Amino acid sequence: MPTEPTRSRGTQHGTGLITILMTAIMLAAVAGCRPRAPQIEFANRRYSAALRTAANTKSPTRLARAEKLIARDHAAGLIGPEEYACYRAIIDLAEAGRWEAAEQEALRFRQDQQR
Repeated sequence: MPTEPTRSRGTQHGTGLITILMTAIMLAAVAGCRPRAPQIEFANRRYSAALRTAANTKSPTRLARAEKLIARDHAAGLIGPEEYACYRAIIDLAEAGRWEAAEQEALRFRQDQQR
């Protein structure tokens, strides 16, 4: 039969392990479990660059210019629906005044193209 101190240590060890596992799961959910952006044509990288510049400078004028270019090229079939949805999400963030989040999403989009 285990002594009282042994039972106590086992419980603490189990609690610590659970804490570590829960922390790992939360970090994975927050940092690494987002869907990757679709792979796009090399020439289309200019759209995410334009959105990142608009967000970085917090320029409604540049954002409107990028949005107009993206909408035009989407209508012409140069931008696919999945790619367009990614750009639209970035535009929506910027239009909501969440410039830093928009810039980060534009950067992530670009980084996903390099993988």
